[in-house]
Amino acid sequence: MPDALSKTVPIWCSVINRALFGDIKNSGRKVEELNLFTPPNAVGESEHAQIEKRVDGFVEAFLNICRPNIPQLRAKLQKPLRPIWVTQQSSLPDSVPNFVDFHPIVLCTASRRVRGAEASENGYIQGAADDHEAWSHGLTPTLFWKNKDLLLATSEEDAPELIEKLLSEDSVGEAVSTLIKPTKNIFISSSEQVDLTAFNMIISCTPDPFSPQTLKESKVTAYLHLKCQSGKLGSRDLRTQLPQIYSFFSNHPATDASKILVCCPTGKDLSVGTALAILCLYANDDGQLDTSNPRASTQISKNLIKQRLSWITTSNPALNPSRTTLQSVNAVVLQSQDPKALVPKTTTTAPTLHATLPIRTSRTISSETAIPHSTSNPPSAHLPPHAQPPCIPTLLFSALQTPSSSSAPWTFTRTLASALPTHPSGSVTGTATFTPCALPSGSPPTLLYAEEGEFVTDTGLRFTARRKYVYQLRDGGGGDEEGEEKGKYIAVYFFDDEKMPRASASEGVGADGRGIGGLFVEMDGLTAEDDEDGDGRGVALRAKNREQHLCAADLYTASWRFGAGMARPGEEEAKSDVWWEVEYDVQGPKKGYVSRTRYTRA
Repeated sequence: MPDALSKTVPIWCSVINRALFGDIKNSGRKVEELNLFTPPNAVGESEHAQIEKRVDGFVEAFLNICRPNIPQLRAKLQKPLRPIWVTQQSSLPDSVPNFVDFHPIVLCTASRRVRGAEASENGYIQGAADDHEAWSHGLTPTLFWKNKDLLLATSEEDAPELIEKLLSEDSVGEAVSTLIKPTKNIFISSSEQVDLTAFNMIISCTPDPFSPQTLKESKVTAYLHLKCQSGKLGSRDLRTQLPQIYSFFSNHPATDASKILVCCPTGKDLSVGTALAILCLYANDDGQLDTSNPRASTQISKNLIKQRLSWITTSNPALNPSRTTLQSVNAVVLQSQDPKALVPKTTTTAPTLHATLPIRTSRTISSETAIPHSTSNPPSAHLPPHAQPPCIPTLLFSALQTPSSSSAPWTFTRTLASALPTHPSGSVTGTATFTPCALPSGSPPTLLYAEEGEFVTDTGLRFTARRKYVYQLRDGGGGDEEGEEKGKYIAVYFFDDEKMPRASASEGVGADGRGIGGLFVEMDGLTAEDDEDGDGRGVALRAKNREQHLCAADLYTASWRFGAGMARPGEEEAKSDVWWEVEYDVQGPKKGYVSRTRYTRA
């Protein structure tokens, strides 16, 4: 049974039930009606219990991000939702049952359960019947219901030809635009067969622009072409094209009477990402646009982005952008457009925290003070009056770097404990380097992480393991303590192998930064803790991720530990305490493992 039917939909049912009827006393519902229901033949008791523990957190996120109208929804539903599963083994009643206490959500799976292995059985592969993309020939639910009788009367051999005919006839009509509520003037549509006459402002994310003649005949007063290729490459292009919306709206301010159309070839990806950026930058919580005053990047959070995205998906569930498109939007709206914001600030007052002072336990380490990044060793403790010492994140970032005067890399040992039989457990030993990357002026300090090692599974299989990430020392976050929001923090990005295939570590991320992929995780504020793994001084630094990383349906939680010697460069007695660790706890329907890696200097 697909995870969508066995877990995702049941989770949503439970979340909605608790959000609407969680007040037992006033709702008149029973506690058991709000429980999570999953199919016992597909979800084990342990996994069910783990999901159940997270439901209340999902409810909180649903209320904070989606901000639903609870009284209105409660009045419409009036009773809870309950998933019911229908499989090939199910026995259906002769007459339609009457469900008095709940609304049934019937989840039908065409797959037949195959026990024993992942392999096929007489040509049948488990789950294939639910993989509609493999056999539907492009048939959509809307097209099916519109032509249900004709399709059911057609033989299996003739069905593909009929579907192709129906699809071609359906695509001839004009594209239908979607109004993104609660706004009154932002629409999303496909660029194919679109009627532009209803709009006076057009933004197209297409390989080629609309012709001047078409725009003139449609009486379009303002037009912006964001040159984007099709598919995943277009999502990458969007990252460099999106900043043009600042100057576009600066030169063509939108009014309440403006009708803004954002379109792309599919009407479901690049146009959605662009509309999302507009909503984040210019729309208030009521959906009113003020294009004369874009929201500052410091006022935009990932929760705001999720909340604005919920406006789009609620207006039309089919408008669901790709992960790469969302990463491009995040990269633009979460970063300041003022290059000066990337330049480390200096102060003329004497700092209150010196890097060489002993670190007290059980408190957050301040990251307010900062120094410009340098490939040389951090300055010593003997600073002249009013000189600015490096902050802790800067010291850690410098300590990670592989010294240019030495070829000695980091050595690491990684243990991987998997809870799923589809992903092997084992260990990896190898070496890793952090290579400084030369980027244009104003870019944050950047290191390319590259590792190579041998992965030995618990069953004795051996593989060569290679991996690259991009580390950056960024401004504007890293803790919840007062004053820390303007400090520094370390962010980890994926390396874009598609743009730099087979690139060596010495090539870095390219002179233009094209090797920097989407955001993976960001390090939150540092705290001191007792440590028994270091030099006996009893101090280590710990940090967690600012937000968990969601990869499809799998959730990554990261944490780091640093030996105190990482923050005390040049001290002879601290050399034995130069080490660091990173742990990734991955939970979800496709992955379930814990990866722990410890690094020491070779």
